[in-house]
Amino acid sequence: MSVFALEIASGDSNGIDLDGVLKQDEWNQSTEFDLEYELMPSRNTPAALRTTAYMKFDKKYLYIGIKAFGDPKKIRATLKNRDQTWNEDYVALMFDPFRDGRYGILIGVNALGVQLDEIHISNAEPDNSWDILFDSATAFQDDGYSAEFIIPFAELQLPDEEVQKWKMGFIRKSYQAGVQTVFGSFKNLPAETCYACQADEEVLLGSPEKIYRSYLYPYIFLNQNGDRPKKDFKLQNPDYEIGITGLYDLSKSSSIEYTINPDFSQIESDVPMIMANQTFAMSFPEKRTFFLEGSELLKSDMQTVYTRSITNPLGALKYINQGTSSSTYLMQATDTDSPYLAAGQYKSIKGNAGKSKVTIGRFKKNLGNKSHIGLIATNRDYHVGGSGSLIEFDSLINFLDDYILDLNYARSDTQEGNINFIDSDETFAGRTYAMDGESFSGTAKNFRLRRAVNESNWGIRFKDVSPTYRAHVGFVGRNDYKSRNYWYGRTYRYQGTLRKINFRWNNRNRINYRDQKTQEFYELSMDLETNFNFTGGIEYQIKPSEKFEGIQYGEQVDYEISGTYHPTESFFTSLRYEKGEAIAYRIEEPKIGDSTEYNLFTVFRFSDNFKISLGHRYSELKDKITNEEFYAGEINRFEVDYQIDNALSTRTIIEKNEFTDDYFLEALIQWKPNPYTIFYAGGTQFYEEPNPFSDNIRLETSQIYAKFQYFYNPNK
Repeated sequence: MSVFALEIASGDSNGIDLDGVLKQDEWNQSTEFDLEYELMPSRNTPAALRTTAYMKFDKKYLYIGIKAFGDPKKIRATLKNRDQTWNEDYVALMFDPFRDGRYGILIGVNALGVQLDEIHISNAEPDNSWDILFDSATAFQDDGYSAEFIIPFAELQLPDEEVQKWKMGFIRKSYQAGVQTVFGSFKNLPAETCYACQADEEVLLGSPEKIYRSYLYPYIFLNQNGDRPKKDFKLQNPDYEIGITGLYDLSKSSSIEYTINPDFSQIESDVPMIMANQTFAMSFPEKRTFFLEGSELLKSDMQTVYTRSITNPLGALKYINQGTSSSTYLMQATDTDSPYLAAGQYKSIKGNAGKSKVTIGRFKKNLGNKSHIGLIATNRDYHVGGSGSLIEFDSLINFLDDYILDLNYARSDTQEGNINFIDSDETFAGRTYAMDGESFSGTAKNFRLRRAVNESNWGIRFKDVSPTYRAHVGFVGRNDYKSRNYWYGRTYRYQGTLRKINFRWNNRNRINYRDQKTQEFYELSMDLETNFNFTGGIEYQIKPSEKFEGIQYGEQVDYEISGTYHPTESFFTSLRYEKGEAIAYRIEEPKIGDSTEYNLFTVFRFSDNFKISLGHRYSELKDKITNEEFYAGEINRFEVDYQIDNALSTRTIIEKNEFTDDYFLEALIQWKPNPYTIFYAGGTQFYEEPNPFSDNIRLETSQIYAKFQYFYNPNK
C-alpha cells in the first residue's frame, strides 16, 4: 500500500461560498485528490470517469470540494430523506481519524444534495443510522456536477493529540456505465474488513480548536388512541409526554450522553415479516437516536448487546471514550417494559418482565491493522426478582495480508425470580422455562477464519451455544447447538455485457449438546451483474436431514431465483421466487410440505419529488399428499411518497396483511432539517373484516400523534 503524508496549508478557507460551485479562487490553495481507480464491479482498474476532490481546513472546519465529470443526462439523483440515496449518484469523503482501523467514517451527498453519512467497522456491516451535523451543497454543470462540504471538527471524536493526522480518501458512485460503479482515490483490498478504513493517504490537519459539543434536544409528544374492545369504537383521552436528551463532550475523545423520559416511538416502521412458520424471535435494526452514538463499539458475532431490548426507559446515562489505543463504553438505564427472551433448541420463548435496571460495559483494545481484542459485560436486574449477567471476550485479528480470525468466548449467569411471567410448562436441560427461582450458567464460543483475495474467498466457522446460555441484554433466540460451517466463493470480472459473476458453495452441519445431528445443509449459488442495470441470482439448497422436536426428518430441497432491474431513476423492480420443501414447524404434528414464496417490489418515480411503491409478498406451505394448506397468505403494500425538499416530506401507506387479518393505514408529514430537530404529525389505523361473508371493514384500533423535538446547540 502506498502511504504518504501531506502537509496542507489551510489558506483562506473561510472564503468558501457554500453553493456547490467550485470556484477557482475558493479552492486555489487546496490539496487535490484524483479518483483514479474503479473499485466496483471491477477491482482497482483505471476509472472510466474523471473525478477530482479538493481539501482545505482551518481551526474549526474541514472543507471539501468534489467535481464529478460525466453526462448530466445520465446522473441519477432524487430528493429523499437523509441516508436513503445510497443507490444513486453520490460523492463522499472517507477517513480514519485514528489510523488504526477501529472505525472509518463516510460523509457524502447525492447529486441533488441529500446528505449521507455512516460509520464502518471491522466486524459488522456499515451503519448508516450514525449521523453528524455538517453543511453541504451541490450544483449541476454541463460536464457533470459538483459538491461542497463544511464539516465541523467538533462533530467528531478525535485522537487526543495536538496535531491531527488522519488517513483520508474519496469515493464516487455512478450509473453512467449501465451498472452501479464505484470509483475511489485508493485501492480496494478484498481482505480488509473496514471499507472506509482502506483510505490510505495520511493527511496532516494541523491543530483544530476543540469546541466541546453541548447538545440538548427536548421534545413533546401528543397522541390519542382508540380501540374497539367489544362492539363500539372508543377514543381514549388525549395524552402527552415530555422529555429531554443531551450530549456533552468531556474531551476531544470522550463524551457523556443522557436522556430523561425519552420518546422512542418510531415513525420509520419496521419491514413486515411473514412469521407463519417461524419459531424463533426476530431482531430489527436500531433506529433510536440515543443508542446510535458509540453503537459500533457494541458489535459482536455473539449479539451480546441488542439495544432494542431496552424498550421503554425512564432514563439512561452513557459514557464513551475513544482513547489513543483503546475505547470504552459504559451505559446505565432503567427500563419500564423489559422483554424476556429465553432461547431454546427449536424455538424462542418470550415474556415481559416489567421494570429492570440495565448495565452495559465495553472495553476494546486496538491492535492496529484493523485488529482488536476486547471485553463486553452486561447485567439486568429485574424489579420482580431475578437477574441475568454476561461477560464476553472477543477479538478480531488480521494477519498475513489476506487472513481474518474472529475469536469469541462468552459466559452467562441467570438467576430466576419467583414471579412467573413465562406462559410455558416446557423444560430445557432438566430445568423449566417458568420463573421458579432456578439458577444456571451457560457458555457460547465462536471461531471463524476467513481468507479473501481478488478472485476468491473461503472460510470456516465453529460456533457452540450451550442449552443454558442466555443474553438478557442481547439477542440470542436459539441455543443448544454446535455449528460447523464451511464456504468457498469465486468471482470473475469482465468489461463486456456481463460485468461480474460470483459462485459460492456453503456447507453447515449442526448437532446439539447431546451430540445428536439436528441439521445438515448444503447450498450452491450464483449471482451476476450486467452493464444494462440488471442483477440476478440463482440458489440451490438441500437439507439431507433435519431434526425437530425429537423427530428426524428426511431430505428437503429448495430453489430460489432473484433479480433486480433499474434501467432509469424512474423505474425499479425486484423479484424473488422460492420453491421447494420445508417443515411445517407450527402445526400439531410437524411434517415436510411443499413451500412457495415470492416477493415483488416495484417503484415508479414520476419526478425528483414524487414516487409510488408497490409491494407484494406471498407465502404458502401445503401438505405433500392432501394439498391441504398449513398456511397461506400475502402482504400487499401501497406507498406514496412526496419529498417537498431535503427536510420536508409526506408519506401514505396502505397495507393488507392476510396473516394478521387486518388492513393498515398510515399517513405522515415530517420535517427534519437535521438529525435531531424533528417535527412530525400523522396517524395509524388498523381495520378488520369482522364478518367473512361481508365486504365491509371496520376500524379496530387507531392512533393520532404529533411530535416536536428541538435541537439546541449553544456553539452555533
